[in-house]
Amino acid sequence: MSAKLSIMVARLSVIAAVYAALTIALGPLAYGEIQVRISDAMLILPFLAGFGWDAVVGLTIGGFLANLASPFGYIDWVFGPIANFLATLGVYASKKIFGENIVGLVIGELLAIIAITLVIGYGELYLVFGIPWMVILYVLIGEVISIGIGGSIIYGAFKRLRG
Repeated sequence: MSAKLSIMVARLSVIAAVYAALTIALGPLAYGEIQVRISDAMLILPFLAGFGWDAVVGLTIGGFLANLASPFGYIDWVFGPIANFLATLGVYASKKIFGENIVGLVIGELLAIIAITLVIGYGELYLVFGIPWMVILYVLIGEVISIGIGGSIIYGAFKRLRG
C-alpha cells in the first residue's frame, strides 16, 4: 500500500470513528423523531482545505457505524449512510464549483441540509415508518442547527487556525 493511500485510509478512519463516537455518545439528541445530531456539523469537512474524498467516505462509514446503535434498526443502517453520502457529496461539489468561500459554504450547507431532510425526514421517518409529516420539519430544524450553525462554527474555527 502506498504512503498516500495509507494516509487517506487513516484519515477517513479517524473521521468515521469521531463521527460515530460523537453520535453514539449524544444518543438521545442524535436518534429519534426530533433530533439535533451534533455530529452532523462534521458534514462540512469535505468543504475544508485538505479534506475531500477521505471526508466523504469517512462520514459515510461513520454514519453507518453510528446507526448501528439507532433505535430504528437496520432501516437506519441503510438510510443514514445514504443521507451522509449525498450530504457530503453536495458539500464537496459546492467547494469544487464555487470555491472555498462563504458562498460555497452556504450552498454546501444548504445542499447537506436538504439531503438529510429528504432522505431521513421524508424518506425514512415519514414514508417508511409512517411518522406524521411534521417529522420532516423537525429533521429540517435539527439539521439547520447542526449543519448550518455547527458547520459554520467549525468552518470559522478552521479558518482562524489556518490564519
